[in-house]
Amino acid sequence: MSNQRTLAFAAVASLATLGLVGGATTTSTASSDRPAPPVGQRVVAKATAPVKCDGGALKKLSTRLSADPFSFAGTAGADVAVTGAQVALTGPPKGTDTVLVTFTAETYYTGSGWMSLELHKDGVPAAPYADNGSPFAFTSEASYHGDSAQFCTRIGKGTHILAIQASTTGNSSTDSGWIDDWTMSVLRFE
Repeated sequence: MSNQRTLAFAAVASLATLGLVGGATTTSTASSDRPAPPVGQRVVAKATAPVKCDGGALKKLSTRLSADPFSFAGTAGADVAVTGAQVALTGPPKGTDTVLVTFTAETYYTGSGWMSLELHKDGVPAAPYADNGSPFAFTSEASYHGDSAQFCTRIGKGTHILAIQASTTGNSSTDSGWIDDWTMSVLRFE
């Protein structure tokens, strides 16, 4: 299989993890500051226009992975870098490239809120990111299971650092997060 076909397959597989097929229903009743909808009922959010983050031809795949557990004490919303989950990219001399980052990991969370996850580009959160006190929930369960998230951003001229950051939203003295067997895949498009 050619390199380009392999990268195209990886792009399609990454998009499939977005859950672009059908709607989701809730099955969790985890307690948090965010009210949980009734079990099995469809979650309907306020309609907003989606943000476009389109790219052209696939240019490159960069992947980092680790089987070493990363655990951290509660952060009460403060970000902590996931050790090793970082990629440096040099942008194009002109214009921008689109970057799609997928982070998949085995997780475990204890506490009264949830574990959130962000992609930071040069120290600033990338989409999807809500600066409204309700960070992206990566997991909220005290059980071992696999979770995945995708982020999209653009890079221009110069060197850029993409890094995965985690945090907890509950009480910092009782919360803890655990991330293991993770993969960070970075697909870069023209």
